[in-house]
Amino acid sequence: MRRKPSRPRSRRAKAISSKSSPEGPAEAVPQRDEIAEEIYAVQQIYALRLKRVELAPSVALSLNDPYLKHYGLGLALNYWFTNVLALGVNFNWYDWGTNPLERGTNIIPRIQNQFRLGVPINDWQMGLWVNFTYVPFYGKFKVRKKIFQWDSYLIGGVGIMRTQPIPVFDAAVRSFDWQTNVAFNVGIGLRIFLTRYLTFFTEFRAYMWPDQFENVDVAPDDADRNNPDTWLQSDSTFVANTSIQIGLTFFFPTRDYQLPK
Repeated sequence: MRRKPSRPRSRRAKAISSKSSPEGPAEAVPQRDEIAEEIYAVQQIYALRLKRVELAPSVALSLNDPYLKHYGLGLALNYWFTNVLALGVNFNWYDWGTNPLERGTNIIPRIQNQFRLGVPINDWQMGLWVNFTYVPFYGKFKVRKKIFQWDSYLIGGVGIMRTQPIPVFDAAVRSFDWQTNVAFNVGIGLRIFLTRYLTFFTEFRAYMWPDQFENVDVAPDDADRNNPDTWLQSDSTFVANTSIQIGLTFFFPTRDYQLPK
């Protein structure tokens, strides 16, 4: 009986058989899963505040007093005991020796002339506060090819405010001295870094204190009219006034420093 010739095996079959062991085919090696790692780049803080002293001169302008404008010159001194918390003092001076009514909006004389009514008003001399400052936000923005760093901060504290009633109802007889009041303030600010130690800042502040105004009633007899105890209102009035401040900040020491790697 004639034997039928067998077909030659393909090269692929030969290659598979050559890799197989005498005991049987080799076990398949499991392949590792491909890992795609995400890499994040965290930018370092542009300017460190930790253990630095901040000196901030500024100018101030009251906003919501319809009868009298208050222009102030301020100075703040802060020490940063962490990179986001500071303790300091803030001083504003408002008394420039001019007639307070000339700094107003002329609404008081108009009210007196047209409606025969008087408005009790107080002038400001100075304010002094102890404040805490907290920086919760910071970032950067670009103007053309220049990148500016900024931070936003909250500020608040307690101190004193010196005010003086302006004689309106009986100006021919009454005169008042400066009186000291316990005052509070809260605010929010924005600071833009020009260098690592020089910034431009603007603040919005709300100042609050109990104040005494001129008595609107004038005693009919001369004895009570000339009595200073009757010139002021018996009760205090809670005053809440807002102000905007604009200025510069200097951080000391000003020398360059190495950021941690």
